[in-house]
Amino acid sequence: MIQIIEDDLVTCHIISALLKRMRYAHCEAHTGAEALQQLRTQPIDMVIADMMLPDMNGLDLLKQKHSMPHLRDIPVLCCTAQADIETVEAALGFGAIDFVKKPIAIQSFAGRINRAMERSPVRWESWREMSKRLRFYSRTIQPMLAIANQVLHELDDALAQAQVGPVDVPLLNSVVTRARGAALNVGAIRTVQQIDKLWKGDGAAEEVEHLRAAMVIELAAFDDAIKNRASQGEVPSPIGGTGHAPTPMAASGM
Repeated sequence: MIQIIEDDLVTCHIISALLKRMRYAHCEAHTGAEALQQLRTQPIDMVIADMMLPDMNGLDLLKQKHSMPHLRDIPVLCCTAQADIETVEAALGFGAIDFVKKPIAIQSFAGRINRAMERSPVRWESWREMSKRLRFYSRTIQPMLAIANQVLHELDDALAQAQVGPVDVPLLNSVVTRARGAALNVGAIRTVQQIDKLWKGDGAAEEVEHLRAAMVIELAAFDDAIKNRASQGEVPSPIGGTGHAPTPMAASGM
């Protein structure tokens, strides 16, 4: 899903309409606080951000996003009427990969969105590759998704307990290992990568905090996948990564 962060409603509408035509699922935020809340709770794969917001400037937003390890690799395409070289360089250091000058030229902007999406994290293994790897009938994926979702909830509960009480490191490691395996079984590439990146197995407070923050988003992604499967009869198309198709179009503000 692509996140639009834009306080100008006309510009937001133009970008939203373009993403709908390109069949990219997307959500909208009109303030920095709203954008950060979405980033913390929704499976966002790429950000289109205005650099001037009512409650903060775009650089502050990028700094806060960059401070969260599980969000650092989400690419950001910045839109701005003007930006000095120092701002551009600072933004590039905080995850921005491109700058677009306002007013937006729609045709070239579409190409830049596609290029940015090629650098977004891959969330799901392709249906073809997963079928070849596991050799199952398509109807069996729904219960597998439900099982994986349940195991991820167990991991979230265990991490929550570790935040308020003594940490049983061997037990927590076993829950993490089980969750990783369940995610791998259903081709949840992003979930597996987040566990591998954030969990070192020591049970340190910072480690627990970062993994739990990531699990909030991964659980939201699994909920979306289960709903998608139920309504469309197929696993959601992967989003992000070179050559991948966009996810089925979702309503703005999803």
